[in-house]
Amino acid sequence: MAFMKCSLLIGLLVHLTNGSPIEPQTEDFVPHIVGGVDAPDNYSPHAMALTAGYHVNSLMCGASIISECHVLTAAHCIVPLVTWTGELSTSLYGVYGSNKWESTEKRIQFSGYINHEKYDPFLFKYDIGVLFINGKLTRSEKWNIIPLNSEWIGAGHESYVTGWGRLWNWGPIPARLQLIYVKTMSGRRCAEGVAGAVPPGWSSPPVDPQTEICTEHPKGEGFGVCNGDSGSALVSLKTKAQIGIVSWGFPCARGAPDVFMRVSAFIDFLRKIVNTCKK
Repeated sequence: MAFMKCSLLIGLLVHLTNGSPIEPQTEDFVPHIVGGVDAPDNYSPHAMALTAGYHVNSLMCGASIISECHVLTAAHCIVPLVTWTGELSTSLYGVYGSNKWESTEKRIQFSGYINHEKYDPFLFKYDIGVLFINGKLTRSEKWNIIPLNSEWIGAGHESYVTGWGRLWNWGPIPARLQLIYVKTMSGRRCAEGVAGAVPPGWSSPPVDPQTEICTEHPKGEGFGVCNGDSGSALVSLKTKAQIGIVSWGFPCARGAPDVFMRVSAFIDFLRKIVNTCKK
């Protein structure tokens, strides 16, 4: 899987366009699922694909259903889809209840959004946003609301990510949802891993363990997230609650940590929004 960022960061330009950067010669800080497998049907009933396009749909990001009225994703997934008037593009759709992101069986649009007020597009901090569903989702066995984790998650926590991101750097976007199992790592080891992955002469965003959580794959290089996975949920195998949101990293599966927004750090922000969904 792969996750992709749109931003100018310390001399590098990254754009989210159809799941890949516009400038191939630059370094990008983006996650995608690499080395994963096809997810079983209904394994991630919370998963939603964010697509854009009037005549031809393009995969933009992943997201998760957190109420009948709200979808959680990364702020950097929302920003490129906001018009100059401040409204969401009418080309934005959410596809859910299917492992195929091109499915037209269950598609919804959105009435609005809110990104965290401290979102920093240059350092990728507070990279969290919520989309407001136009209307409410109708209950079905094909989708489900994912609970949000409110507890601190330390190192070694067994988790998984599902997404439709690229299968390798500049590779194809899979037709079916991909699944990979990972473990969380300490903030210190994450910061060291990020620093060790930065090419000579470049800089990377700092790692903030209070608001970010990192993962690694037991086999190291060749497994991880890639372009198009941004906004997807990191889920605890033990509790089945969402503990992270795919945010940034290095393309793709080079053995460097993948960085997620830590859900527990934003639980009050999220609860206030979810509580506005009237029963």
